[in-house]
Amino acid sequence: MNLTSRRTLLTSVAAAAATLPLLNDLAGNGSTAAAATTADNFPSNSALYSSSEYQEGTHWMRRFRTHPRAELFDNVSATSDPVRSTAVIAPHGGGIEAGTSELCLTLAGYSRVGAGTDPVAETGVPQRDYWMFEGLASSSALHVTSTHCDDPAALAVCGNNMYAVSLHGFAPDAGTPAKQILIGGRDQRLMRNLGAAFAAHGLKTGNSNSALDVTVLIAGVNSPLNGDDPANIVNRTRTGAGAQLEISTELRRAMFGDFSSASARRTTAGVGTANQAHFWNGFVGAVREAVDRHERGLDSL
Repeated sequence: MNLTSRRTLLTSVAAAAATLPLLNDLAGNGSTAAAATTADNFPSNSALYSSSEYQEGTHWMRRFRTHPRAELFDNVSATSDPVRSTAVIAPHGGGIEAGTSELCLTLAGYSRVGAGTDPVAETGVPQRDYWMFEGLASSSALHVTSTHCDDPAALAVCGNNMYAVSLHGFAPDAGTPAKQILIGGRDQRLMRNLGAAFAAHGLKTGNSNSALDVTVLIAGVNSPLNGDDPANIVNRTRTGAGAQLEISTELRRAMFGDFSSASARRTTAGVGTANQAHFWNGFVGAVREAVDRHERGLDSL
């Protein structure tokens, strides 16, 4: 792509991102956007971990990885390398908000494997720090609100990085589109880059095939899903900001050939119909592109 056409593309994509509607406008102020507004059983991760009712390895598990920090140095006049410092987290993975664990590993640059098997680094993409809390069964009782997350590994992963992206699942309000992405958080530039990248990768409305449409929304200030609380684990980074991605159930389901279990999701991500490849590859490609632009200091505007 030559410079002129690339500039034209970026300009059109940025314009699309700038016109993204607020969740407040489309979902009744977001007051019933997800079951996440229901009170959790546990006030923190540490309270859950101390419970005699739910045991690690039986009901839940944690997986995480951090990478040694090499010295940063750049003395090239014509180009500069991005500062690779973005964590990927899934606070409600496994059977709690299905599909977010698989996305977390993939976006972090690793193969999708289950417990007991070390993920293999994917070639050609950067490897990133990640953290996941996973329910080993489908249980909303294991959900701990992100603002109450006090998992030591999660705090270390996010606190060791400049930026973070968190992956969540939600159920949209009745009468709103089934396939949605809500972009929230405190890192406005990363949020803009994500909005532009989703549009560029076809996760938008107005596709020639309406079955591929995805409604991408910026979570408004009155939404319970806007992710802008400083205590939110995604914002516990070195910059005090991150981006939260809420992915609707139907969009997550549409990314997999078989959504029924963790083992099925690991092997059928983006596999099956052309639509499943569109949704999975579009989401993964968009987030990777947005994070790369953000780490280079670029803005979609």
